[in-house]
Order: sequence, then C-alpha cells, then structure tokens
Amino acid sequence: MLMKWIKCQVNEENKRSFSKAQERWGELRHCSGFMGQIGGWNRNELYEAGILSIWKDLQSYQSFMQNQHDEIFGKSDQGST
Repeated sequence: MLMKWIKCQVNEENKRSFSKAQERWGELRHCSGFMGQIGGWNRNELYEAGILSIWKDLQSYQSFMQNQHDEIFGKSDQGST
C-alpha cells in the first residue's frame, strides 16, 4: 500500500474554487490501484489544504502519474486555484 500526503497552499479568494476543483478528481475511482482519497483544511494554517491519497502499490501510482494525472488535473482546473 502507498499513501501520499499532499499539502496545498491556497489563498483566501481561491478557497471555494479549490474545493470545487478538488471535487472533479472523482475520475480517480476509475484508475487501477486507486483505493481512496480524503482531504480537508488545516485548522492551524488557514490557507493550507491537506489531501491523503491511497494506492494499492507504487506501480499503480506511477502508472497513474504517467498516464492519467495530467488529463484529470487539466479537466479539474485545479491549476487556477
């Protein structure tokens, strides 16, 4: 099992857009080896979001990064937040 912890810095005016974009990552459920994801806002750092992503193994994660990540990222519009 592979767990990936992602920290994102999001300014105040983009918090709502960031949350909406994060919802568009639902396509992950179709990726081989993806087991789940959960996230939220850091109570101690107002502009920091944390996301925990869980994968079956390193090979599944690497395959996702090489083959699907950029397409999902582009569709989510996460980069603008």
